Order: sequence, then structure tokens, then C-alpha cells
Amino acid sequence: MAETGDTAPSAGELRPLASIAPKEIFAELQRGVLGQDTALRYVAVAIFKHVTGKVPGNILLIGNSGTGKTTIMNNIQRLYQTFPEYRPFRSMTIINANLLVDSDRMEFRPDRLLTAAEQRARSVLGRDPTVEDLKAAMERATVCIDEIDKMSSVVAGKPNAIGVVLQQGLLTLMEGETVAYKTYAFVDGEEREVTLDIDTGGMMFICGGAFEGLYDQVYLRVAKPGSGEKLKSHAIRTADGDVRIEERFTLGDFLKDEDLFTYGMVPQFLARFDNIVLLDELSVDVLKEILLKAFDSPYQRSRRYFEVLDIELEIEDLAAALIAEQAQKHTRTGARALRTIFGKIINRLEYDPWRSDALEELEEGKHRLVVTAGLVRSKLGL
Repeated sequence: MAETGDTAPSAGELRPLASIAPKEIFAELQRGVLGQDTALRYVAVAIFKHVTGKVPGNILLIGNSGTGKTTIMNNIQRLYQTFPEYRPFRSMTIINANLLVDSDRMEFRPDRLLTAAEQRARSVLGRDPTVEDLKAAMERATVCIDEIDKMSSVVAGKPNAIGVVLQQGLLTLMEGETVAYKTYAFVDGEEREVTLDIDTGGMMFICGGAFEGLYDQVYLRVAKPGSGEKLKSHAIRTADGDVRIEERFTLGDFLKDEDLFTYGMVPQFLARFDNIVLLDELSVDVLKEILLKAFDSPYQRSRRYFEVLDIELEIEDLAAALIAEQAQKHTRTGARALRTIFGKIINRLEYDPWRSDALEELEEGKHRLVVTAGLVRSKLGL
């Protein structure tokens, strides 16, 4: 099925791909991704490289759960939809790393990756694409592979054969390989089985993972007596305005290539990435902005819920800061911690808002409910 509302502009309306600079790509991605400007600059350059076709733009994203890896991937897809010039590159797919290996036969399955790219290509091209159009769309695909860290070549200190198979298979594709891929397409007015020779050299690969064990591994190396390395001190401003000094471990301050090799990433595989990008841990200010502004934040979801009941939900600035401050303590879950913490505050109000003392009656039968700092402190025991 063709994409609804998608009308291809005439050739005269399209800008040359090289004229859409990384700075413009960054600005568009930034509309949907908060708090990861450094990572987005790398992503913007990678996309520019991919669409201009001069050099590969493969990147590896490393970041704790909830820091925005999937959000970045989703916004790349949105970018391709937003710019009409990027229509030829809209065959983007997101696939889990473990689906690319047949564990029983210890075999890398590139056909599964290509099937996912084909399905997306068909949705972009519409019904009955020609063999040539289907092949071209697949060869320009952006392939996002999630949870790549789960395919380490070492697990619990022991060799992991599946991880080796996956990394070696992927690095071959990222180098550029011609893969014979069987599918069905219309030829001379009738559907036939065809074999497409897919050149993967024009694809962009974005791999991502939390690499949770990597944080502990590097921290232990840094904290080891005699390491010669020292944690950095940071000034932390609390929601109440107080300032305190804390020593904090940040992976980006100490990560070396050797740490990734020790973790179990094959050196040849890592060499196929143009950049290895560490996502920043989210600060209190960023978490607060996500809570207040992100479309799918728990606060915005609750606002839409209360609209059904003709209740306007609001939140005090200090209340939002207190919630963000608590979420920031959960560095391994990032923005996802907002949902758990906000849920503790809002759940009872969603269940029965009419008995709350905080409910105000407005004109025309409407009501307003304000999440105050006092309510947050009461529910969270602060």
C-alpha cells in the first residue's frame, strides 16, 4: 500500500541531496530527540554521507536503557518522511540482533535482514513495484539493528559462538556484499519468482545497544587501586536550588577501544563503523523537559487521559523538577524511570479524581487538577 498523503513532488521542486547539510538534518532530528545533541550531530553527518553516497555512514550507538537509542532511530525514519528529497531512502527497518542468527545451525541469516528491508520497500513503493525499483529501494535501505550488545563474542567470561557468527556476518554486509535474494515481483504483467542480486554497499547500518556490563567493566578498571585514573567531580544543583559536589562515573570519560574488545566486540566488526557514539546520561533538566514536552511522556499521556473527563491536568515547575531529580537517580533506566515515578503520583488521581482536594471547578462544568510539589513529596516520601 502506498503511503497515505505522500505525493511525490516534481523534479524541479526537489533540492540536490548535497544541499541538505548536516546542520539542517540535525535541526530536524532535534525536534524529536531531547538531550542528545552530541549524538545527533554524528547521526546527521552519517545520514548526509548515506544519502550522498560518497562514503559509508555506519554508526554504533551505546547508551543506557532509556537514553534515546530507539527514539533516535524512529526520528531518522520521521526525517526520511519529512523531506521529499529523501523518498528514495525511506526503506528503513529496525530489527533485533538475535533474529539475524539461526542458533540451531549457528548460521548468519542475511535473508531475514533483507526480508525486513523488502517489506518496508514495498510499503513505500506501493503495489506491484518493478524488479528494478524494488532492488534500488532495498539497496538504499537504512538498517537499524537493536540490542547488538546481546550478541557479544564473550558471555560470562566464556566464548559465545552466536555472537561471533553475527558480528562476522554483519561486518561482511557492511563492507559491501552482493547477496542473492529470492522474492516475487511483477515481470511483463505477471507475478514471478525472481532472484535479486542485492548490493549491500549502499545501505546504512545503525547498530545500538545498552552495553550494561560495559559500564561496570570500565568502572572497575578505573576504580582499581593504581589505575592512575580518577573519577571527576561534578556540581549538582538540586530541584530546591541547593548545590552539592559529587564524584560521578561517566563512561564517556574513560572508554577505550580495548574496553569494547574485552566486552566481546570483534575488532574487525567495530572497524566497519564510521563512528562509535556514546549517548549522554540524561540530566535533571533534560528529564524535566522530556516529562513536560515529549509527546509520549507519562505527563502528556495523563493530560490526554484527563481531557476525556473534561479535566485540565497541570503540573508545577518545582513538582516536575522533583520528579526529574528522582528519575535521574535511576541512571540505568533513563527516561523510562519517569513513567514509574510519575505513575506513583498520578495513579490514584486517574482512578478517582473526583475525590481529590486538588480538583478545582472551572466554568462550563470543566475542572482543573494541579500536580503540586507538596503532592510529589507526599507520594514519594521526600
